[in-house]
Amino acid sequence: MPDYRKKRHSKIFSAPKPRRQKSAEPVSDSENIKMSPAEKYRKTTLNQSMKVVKGKKFEQRRKLKMFVIITAAILVVLGVMEMALPMGVIEGITHTVSLFGAGSYPINLDSSQTINVINRGSHCYVLTDTYLYAFSSSGKTLFSYPHGYENPVLKTSATRALLFDQNGTKACIFTVNGLKSELDTENGILTGSISDSGAYALACRSDKYASAVSVYKRSGKRVYEWYSAQNTVNNVAISPDGKKIAVSAFGTQNGQYKSVLSVLNFKSATAEYTQNYDNSLIYSLEDYHRSSFAVISENSIEFIKWSGYKKQQYQNEYSISMFRPSKSGYVAVFNRKNDKTDNHLAVFSKTGELKCEFSYKGIISDIAISGGHIYCMSETDIYLLGNDGTILRQASCGFGAVRIYVCSSNAVAAVADNKIEKINLEQEDEK
Repeated sequence: MPDYRKKRHSKIFSAPKPRRQKSAEPVSDSENIKMSPAEKYRKTTLNQSMKVVKGKKFEQRRKLKMFVIITAAILVVLGVMEMALPMGVIEGITHTVSLFGAGSYPINLDSSQTINVINRGSHCYVLTDTYLYAFSSSGKTLFSYPHGYENPVLKTSATRALLFDQNGTKACIFTVNGLKSELDTENGILTGSISDSGAYALACRSDKYASAVSVYKRSGKRVYEWYSAQNTVNNVAISPDGKKIAVSAFGTQNGQYKSVLSVLNFKSATAEYTQNYDNSLIYSLEDYHRSSFAVISENSIEFIKWSGYKKQQYQNEYSISMFRPSKSGYVAVFNRKNDKTDNHLAVFSKTGELKCEFSYKGIISDIAISGGHIYCMSETDIYLLGNDGTILRQASCGFGAVRIYVCSSNAVAAVADNKIEKINLEQEDEK
């Protein structure tokens, strides 16, 4: 059996030796950890660790706000572009892009006679007896179209052109990319017009009336028709928004011409503005600029607002021989019937305000304005004129040129019956 008796130990030899405590060594400052009160530590830790967690609702509101701002900005830009480009944003952009790219001069024309030249600033139309051409200012050919019309007449707007066969029944609409649509009428076409909005009007002969005027949307849908019972319509203009037309019609009374100008909206057959011209024939109605249209007769030019019909009139004792519109305004040439070298020039702003006028001695074959400059072709020479008729630059264009259009401030294109050449104008002291 195990022995459970208590063993005896010597107190001297078995007792553990007492441990000697070493004296504390000094602690350096780098090893000395400063303590903070527990309460202070607790507050600091809580404050540093606490965060405000924002839910998805706030983020969704922020994104929605940004979306609304961006959408509003896009709509504003599109609205501005829609006003600046009445044909619409897509066609406006296509029109602008089509004008990019360089061309070159001279340009050969497959024709025997140049009938008309209309400069729209960034591009130009040249109508010949066989073709309708469109060129950019740099000479790039935009399109050429063989029309085959016996009596072709050209009307233009900012981005489109209307070509019709006068006394025939065919018409075409073009953009700078070429043919857009073809039209057929029941009776012979007298005249027509096309607006910046794409709406167009055609005045035709009628079986029951002297004339009938039809207005179409750019889609080709007819929206209005007006009849002239006694007088023959010889001019029509259409407002830029395509919502009004101005019509001139003429007849005879006591062996003399009598003309009537009527402005109509599409709500009634009754004109909202009428003016009679006794013993006078209205030569043309010009709707090149947006705010007003011009009424041209032998000794007078009237600029009439589309809204309110406020009128400015210019009169001259000489007979008008040329009236040329441009983006910067209009220029008119009046001359003495029995002396084509005795001319009077008048330059007008886009609103019809007279800017300058002066006399010019010499034959004027064609004239144009651009950027406040006057370009005059006199037989085989082309001149850049100041506002008082002073010759600033000039150059020779040779024989055969019949029309001009402006390429740049110091260069014009001289259009002959079968060729177009670019002419650089030199200063007098450079010659």
